[in-house]
Formats: sequence, structure tokens, C-alpha cells
Amino acid sequence: MAKYTITPWRHHSDLLTVRSQLYSPDPILRQTAVSRTMAWKLRGNLPHAVESTALLVDAFLHHALPSNSPFSIRAVYSAAFTRFVTGFCDIGRNRERALEPSSMLEIARQIGMPAEFVALRHEATHEDLPSVQRLVAACEQALEWLWDVYWSKVDAVAVVVAKQAEAVDVAHVTVEARRVFRDFRGARRTALKKQGTHSQEARLVVTEAAANLRSLCSNRAEATETAIAVLVADELLYPSERELGAPLGGAFMIWDDLLIDITDKSPSSLRVLTKTMFNRMISPAITRTTSDIGSDALFIWLAHIASSEAVLPSARALVVSLGHGVAEEQP
Repeated sequence: MAKYTITPWRHHSDLLTVRSQLYSPDPILRQTAVSRTMAWKLRGNLPHAVESTALLVDAFLHHALPSNSPFSIRAVYSAAFTRFVTGFCDIGRNRERALEPSSMLEIARQIGMPAEFVALRHEATHEDLPSVQRLVAACEQALEWLWDVYWSKVDAVAVVVAKQAEAVDVAHVTVEARRVFRDFRGARRTALKKQGTHSQEARLVVTEAAANLRSLCSNRAEATETAIAVLVADELLYPSERELGAPLGGAFMIWDDLLIDITDKSPSSLRVLTKTMFNRMISPAITRTTSDIGSDALFIWLAHIASSEAVLPSARALVVSLGHGVAEEQP
């Protein structure tokens, strides 16, 4: 079962944009990123690394304003730095789940945080505020540490997120395409029995199914291939109880108009359809008990496509070329 992570940003690219702005030399971009991060915090589930980076950057922005007093500058730096250190050490303690939690210094060692961070945090919390120079140096070092342990890794996360999104999309297309095709087959069969091929109802069924498929695939090659794979793999192009050698005139009446509509709007769909049929026919994964009937039906379909110029224009050369390609690949 898929596991989902709730984030305050809509797309992973939003996080990458904030990262580039937080580490930008432009103070306007940095302020924009800080404001956006604080908005994310209101939504919840904001990673401590993101919040800490924004607070540290905000401290630098506060320091750049000439109207702020030296004490307020030290206080802002100290607050941002102590929250950064304490948050990461608390996260480490929670992961331990021990009856006697380790010291903050030990937790820092475990997560690779410099020991001087803990020492400065203790000083800022329990003693006089450190000097501006020491706080500036420590906060700069903290931003470098955050880059190494968190921000440098979000690119890899982006790849994983993209792959997960693609996998989820394929699953969605498969389910929806199966529903569209099966609904179409039932509705088209009913309309043909009532009023015939050229009835308005039969045509509306085709138009609706074609529109649903275009909306589902959105001119994406992967989605189109997935939808067509469902049509072939689910054996929807011929009757489920068909006998070997039986004609497919009824199947042609059901599917021809929809295939014409699909391939007219997306010419590449015809190549995908015929290639998928060929691959299905020669696939060694198909069991012998079902492959004869299925391959026979697909062969008849390919012959129909190649010979029916009025049904699928310019299909003859494509089917013949694919046939030659398959023959050349056989030993």
C-alpha cells in the first residue's frame, strides 16, 4: 500500500525554489523565502530544517537593518540559533525512545552536529548573550551544516517524488482507461442493438468515450501507451467467449468508430496500438491455453486495420512495416 507524506508545499519544485531563495545573496529573494516558509508553518508539518534555515536567514536580514539595536541583533541571532540546535537534538532524542535520554551533547555527536553548537546554545540560553561576531560565524556555519544534511539531498528526493508520481499516474490511467473502455463497450453495444451504427445515440457514445480518453491521457505518450495496453491486455477487442477462427464483424462495429476518433486526434496512437497488438501476439508470457485465440483475434484485427483504408487511413504501410520488423527479430 502506498505511503503518503503530507507537506505544506503543493509541489516539490516549490521547496526547491525556496531553497534557492534562502541561499541567494539577494536580500529581497531571501525575505520572500522567509515569508513563504512562515506561511508553510501555519499549514503544519514543516520540517525543522526548513524552519531553522528560514529563522537563521531572517536573523541575517534583521542584522542588515541599521535601525536595529546591537542587543536586538544578538537576541534574534541567539533565538534562531538555539531553536535550531534544540530542535535537532529533540528530534534525535525522540528517535532514541530511551527511558534515560542521552545528553544534548551526545545527541549532537550522533547526528553529526558540531559540539561547539551545543556549547554556544548553552551559553546563549543560560549566560550572557554571545557577541555579534561569534553569533554571525555560528549562524553561517549552521546554514552550511543545514545545506549538507538536508538541502543538498532534496534533489534526490525530487527524483523519488517524480518516480512515485509517475507510478501513481500509470495506476490511475490504467484504472480509468479500463472503466472508460468497458463503459463504452456496454453502451455502444446497447445503442447498436437499438438503433444501428449511424444512430445519434451510438455516435454520442463514441464522442463521450473519446473525450474521456483525451482528458485522461492529455497528449502524454506514456498515458496513451498505458491506455492502449489496457485495451489489448484486457482482451476487450473481441468477445470473451470467442472460438478460434470466429469472425469479428461485431467487434469491428463496436470499436472502429472509437479507434478512428482516437487515431485521427492522435496519429501516434495508431502506431502504439498496432505495435502493442504485435507485442501481445509474440509475448512468451501469454499462456498457451489463451494465446491461440487471442493471437488469432489480434491477427484478424491487424488484417482489418491494414485492409480498411476507410476505417484507419494510412494504416496499411504501418502494419506491414511492423510485421517485417517482428519477422526480422525472430530467430
